[in-house]
Amino acid sequence: MFGLVALALVVGYRLFLGWVDDQMTPDAPAGDELEFTIVEGWSTNDVVASLGDAGVIDNPAMFRQWLRCPSAIRWLIDCPADIEYSFQAGDYVLQEHLGFEAVVALLDEGPLPEEVIRVTVPEGLTLEQMVDRLLSEMPLFDEDELRAALVSDRLRWEYGTFEHRDRAVEGLLFPDTYQLDEATVADELGLILRMHQQFLRVVEQLDLVGRAAEFGLSPYEVVVLASLIEEEALLDGDRPKISRVIHNRLASGWRLGVDASSRYAVGKTAGEPMTTEDLSVVSLWNTRVVLGLPPTPIAAPGRASLEAALAPVAGSWMYYVRTDEGGIPGAHTFATTATEFQAARRICVDKDLGCG
Repeated sequence: MFGLVALALVVGYRLFLGWVDDQMTPDAPAGDELEFTIVEGWSTNDVVASLGDAGVIDNPAMFRQWLRCPSAIRWLIDCPADIEYSFQAGDYVLQEHLGFEAVVALLDEGPLPEEVIRVTVPEGLTLEQMVDRLLSEMPLFDEDELRAALVSDRLRWEYGTFEHRDRAVEGLLFPDTYQLDEATVADELGLILRMHQQFLRVVEQLDLVGRAAEFGLSPYEVVVLASLIEEEALLDGDRPKISRVIHNRLASGWRLGVDASSRYAVGKTAGEPMTTEDLSVVSLWNTRVVLGLPPTPIAAPGRASLEAALAPVAGSWMYYVRTDEGGIPGAHTFATTATEFQAARRICVDKDLGCG
């Protein structure tokens, strides 16, 4: 009888320790990121309760005990009730369903640096659109200082253009979210340099310079091509296919016929109606009129478009047109022959998707 009781106690204790381990370190992977704030003056109990409410920890009561007694065995012996764990007030980025040690490690790193403002520059903006956005979101920026920053000699890329000085940095400022503090919130050149440095980092990460030669293009031409993809693609899955069409047309000596380049040439944005005169305007940037790529990017491409320019999917397509294929808004149909293209274009017209 004693043996059975002892066995039951051992089994029960092991089950208990297993349950404790599950509470301390969840088997499931951590969940979504979330912003978490510790308010000045909060006690340890306040922090623990808030972590539980936010879903960062699954068992707040046990976490509180663990902070007092990291050893699970000591919980059964002696846990002083008056021990306070010190956490700094401020903002943190945590995740849902973290283990106890992971939570403490992140909180011990201290809060995020105080942010004055966070500015997001989305993909696909032209230089002028970027100026407008920065001036609207950065109240301390001066337009003259910002425009002066855009022509700074410190922005030169060795593979960039030197012929079109007013557009030299078009496409070379990386679209991203940038954080500014009190020291940089009014520094126009500082932000522009950061955007350019981020572009250079992404270019290096993608090995863009080395991979460009595989297509017989210069690094700068790859960025130009990526900007066309950025403006034409509405879905990530279409980017490598649009890239293939552009590469195929370049290889065949065809005009690219990219409508986005025609819009850029006449200073219109996506959604603005284009006239026949607009589409046929004589401009180096209008790929309906001139052969080859435009002399500069027509927008700021993001990482996905830069990668697509370097990794077109295999295919013999020569055309594409938006049809919302498969009922997916923004999806394009890709065609090999003019007959296939005209059939797809009729669908675009019937659905009033911008094909005239």
